[in-house]
Amino acid sequence: MDIDKIYKEYQKTTNMSYNELKKWSQNPCSFKASLDRRPIKRNLMLLGTPLSKWTENYAKEALKQISFEKRHRKGKAGKEVPGCGLSKRTIARKNWAFDPNK
Repeated sequence: MDIDKIYKEYQKTTNMSYNELKKWSQNPCSFKASLDRRPIKRNLMLLGTPLSKWTENYAKEALKQISFEKRHRKGKAGKEVPGCGLSKRTIARKNWAFDPNK
């Protein structure tokens, strides 16, 4: 497994920093999509860990985010969640460390 290559691809498919995702995770709207908090926890772990400390396990976790983003980047946003001003799809993508409105 090429950890360096996966790390670089992960960096290309996320556009939120650790601090941005941490702040977003405290927003009540972040609870309106995704089945649980695993995507946020996973991406906080990955964003908060320098490449020098990545293991194969980190790379495997990053591949989940890369796959998710590839599947969801082409879809339509859908209806807004009341009180959030964002669709469930947009909320889910933010939970996965990609803000489509950036």
